Amino acid sequence: MDFRCHRRGCTAKDHREELEYCAANFGLERVRKALVEASPDHMALLQKFFLNWVNTKNPIYMFLSGSLVVECLWEEPLCASLEAMSRAGLAEKSGVAYYLPHTLLASEVLENLPLPEVSEEDYEIKKFYTVSLKGISGEADIIQALADFIEAASVFLGKRLSKVIRGVPYVPQLANKYTDKIDILLRGVDGTLTGFGYVDVTKTAHLGFSMAKTFLLYGLDRVVLLHPYVDQSFHRDVANRIRNRWDVSEVGYAVINPMEEELYLFKLPHQNRYLRMSISAHRYAATIRHYIETL
Repeated sequence: MDFRCHRRGCTAKDHREELEYCAANFGLERVRKALVEASPDHMALLQKFFLNWVNTKNPIYMFLSGSLVVECLWEEPLCASLEAMSRAGLAEKSGVAYYLPHTLLASEVLENLPLPEVSEEDYEIKKFYTVSLKGISGEADIIQALADFIEAASVFLGKRLSKVIRGVPYVPQLANKYTDKIDILLRGVDGTLTGFGYVDVTKTAHLGFSMAKTFLLYGLDRVVLLHPYVDQSFHRDVANRIRNRWDVSEVGYAVINPMEEELYLFKLPHQNRYLRMSISAHRYAATIRHYIETL
């Protein structure tokens, strides 16, 4: 498996192959068994990866599946921990790179483990994860290009995809309830829905937080707010503002940079809590699922 395809640019085929490699070598049951022997420090590190709270000068790359590759170009405690995790079968080493399968960071795995508390000084998003998307730079419509790439890869953050829809401008069954269009809607083979909302922050002062909350109220399982690349400090600030707002704290935050053919994940999307709190959110989600089957 080529864990460092980002050096030449990861194609949709690379992302598909990584998903298959992870399924064959790091299935959920194998990962759960390996985690039994994990130390508290390793569990805390996994929690930080899941929350984007890793503080490191080494680059972190991500496959569309959610699997991570950390290149230890500079020695630091993080790399020593990853070395120990690779010996324990929780990660895989290739040269100076460490591969962490997405199954290791799956919410259904971590939420059932006795995770240690992360210290207050770590309670901040510090590092983004870089997803290489070779071939999107020549496309005029960046949303279309991203949707096409994700469809070709057929995976997004641990979910195999059955359908990718570009732009859902209107859902007739929701009448006046559907007020913000979903720019990219992903349907997993398990029926889960992930929605992307794009806001061009180079042309407006709005960041898209209200739109993101609307997507949560639609009952989408996961929501990602997408911006064009501006600069790292701006995007870190946006990610931390999302994290600190209770009403949109589950929303993921991604930044597209077509010139570099990269997607930056500053904050991973988490399960929509409104699905546990709102009957209407469940009803809207069912309506959207039924509607997209007609498209």
